[in-house]
Amino acid sequence: MPLAPESLRTGISTCQYCRRPFEATVFEARERVHDSVQVASETPDGVATACANHPGNAAVTSCQRCGLFICALCDLNVGDGSHCPTCFDRVRSDGSLRGAAKRRVDYAMLARVCALLGLAPCFYGIPAVLGVWWAIKGISQRRNEGASTAGMIFVLIVVLLEVLALLALIGFMIYAIANTPSATPATST
Repeated sequence: MPLAPESLRTGISTCQYCRRPFEATVFEARERVHDSVQVASETPDGVATACANHPGNAAVTSCQRCGLFICALCDLNVGDGSHCPTCFDRVRSDGSLRGAAKRRVDYAMLARVCALLGLAPCFYGIPAVLGVWWAIKGISQRRNEGASTAGMIFVLIVVLLEVLALLALIGFMIYAIANTPSATPATST
């Protein structure tokens, strides 16, 4: 089911159907005015101010990355400055364009999964060691997003208890092995 456009906002949102969080970037649609299309012309110096991609359109700005003159059709600005289509694809793919980031690691979810796996008897708390790191990263991530950190602090306490239980189990196993009587045959005289 499509989400209602009026319910979307830039940042972390919650899906109205599945109640899971997701990150959205809302792009403002530019109003297209057909009668205001500027035709490129030469200045008195003889320099053309045409768009590099559309020679019939006047350039309205230049790309902040490569300096190419671009028209309103080519201007891709998501809050980090104007980019031509080629540079926009490059900076978006390498992740340096904050307004058009493609992916986000959810450390909170990774920590919760590790906490649950650490409770399973077949894992004996081993995923909890990794869960401690992800819980700390999740707390920092939630704090940066302005979200509550209470749930992540609870997950951190759970994974720390799992790590302590794992260390106690290892200590008990070492103690049991060290105190096992050796099976040496008795010799009679």
